[in-house]
Amino acid sequence: MMKIPGFFSGVRSYQLPHPDVPLRLILVTHLAVAKAFELLREQPPTGFQLSAAKEDEITRQLQWILENRLLRGNEVPGFDTRRIKNVVRAPEVSNYNYQHPAKKPDLVLFLLQRESLPLLHSHDGLFAECKPVDKKHPIGQHYCDQGIRRFVIGDYAWAMRDGLLVAYVRDGRTIEKNLVPALKSKNRRRPLGSPARPTSVQGSRSSDRMESVHVTTHKRSFLWPFDFGNACPIRIYHSWHDCS
Repeated sequence: MMKIPGFFSGVRSYQLPHPDVPLRLILVTHLAVAKAFELLREQPPTGFQLSAAKEDEITRQLQWILENRLLRGNEVPGFDTRRIKNVVRAPEVSNYNYQHPAKKPDLVLFLLQRESLPLLHSHDGLFAECKPVDKKHPIGQHYCDQGIRRFVIGDYAWAMRDGLLVAYVRDGRTIEKNLVPALKSKNRRRPLGSPARPTSVQGSRSSDRMESVHVTTHKRSFLWPFDFGNACPIRIYHSWHDCS
């Protein structure tokens, strides 16, 4: 049995992997992020300019709008506190083997209506990593190696079947032109869990400011704690938004 520090050592009363994050919740989160960017363009905070803002500045504003405005109102139907407890920026969570106790995913939407299930509730959520996609941030190095791979190696969402990548897009980057060839790169296929070509999710919306949600599936090679065996593959949903 894997040695886990802390109170959970030797415990088998948990379910791994956790149940799917409902697709409708992923799609409505995509729309909520799009609404947040609309607000940042039309009603920016003093001194904030979306087209020039850095990654951390955008993520901070995004989390504030999602948590304090959209989750508590009715501007995006379905994005509410009936299924989402809160939206937390950079919470400290452990990786899959608890050897790194302070991993900080950019955003986590912690889930409700699952309290009766035998889950690790501190790890039950829609984990989102946010990455710029532009000339200054090569997609392979940043979005893939420092984004997707963190889900593949069990740093983020290791108990989950689903994860989310939010792209801050500039310079005309698209999933077809930029993400597809990056995932085909021979030196990245194994580190990224041999992903198939991104496919558009039926029912997701697109516009001039955002693409439809796409999904890729990635193999994971680490072992789950508590003798649950090999980790299952993870689906990564790609939510791309124009920040130019």
